[in-house]
Formats: sequence, C-alpha cells, structure tokens
Amino acid sequence: MVQLIALYRKPPDPEDFLRRYRGEHLPLARQMPGLLKIEAGLLEGVGSDAPYWYMATLSFADRASLEESQRADVSRQAARVLFSFAKGLVDFTVREVEE
Repeated sequence: MVQLIALYRKPPDPEDFLRRYRGEHLPLARQMPGLLKIEAGLLEGVGSDAPYWYMATLSFADRASLEESQRADVSRQAARVLFSFAKGLVDFTVREVEE
C-alpha cells in the first residue's frame, strides 16, 4: 500500500479551513480513482507544540495507482480547490507502507 500524506499548518481561520476542506475539497478527493481510503483529523502535540495542525492520509494499492489517480481530472480539480484556501499551509509526502 502507498499513502499520500498531507500535513497542514494551522490556518489563520481554522473554522473556515475546516468548513472548506470538508465541504469543498473532501467530496472531490473521495472521487479520486483508485483511492482505497481517506483518513483525516486534527493533530495534537505530545509534550510540545506540533508543527502541524491537521493531517490527511489517502491510501492507494500501489505507487502506480497513486500516480494514475493524480492524473485524473477530479484529482486536479480537488487540488485546485485545496490550494484556493490552503496554499502555503500544506506539505505532502508519500509513504510506502511496510507490512
């Protein structure tokens, strides 16, 4: 399994961010071809402040499925919507899940 992980810094208006993330971006992201599962939620530092405030993990069967999904129109649309309110707040990484 391969996961696309999005890590978000705290936005100036957290309520607006969550409203737009959940109402605009997430419905599009859920339509990404090959997507197996999305997990998302707020983060909390343990013993200190965490550099990230929110995290989303999108799971795909393998790297090829992720790459194919990223080329889909709905994926590009989801990215455009996301960057309309989260530009400069998000870092992405890909993780190969070891089982």
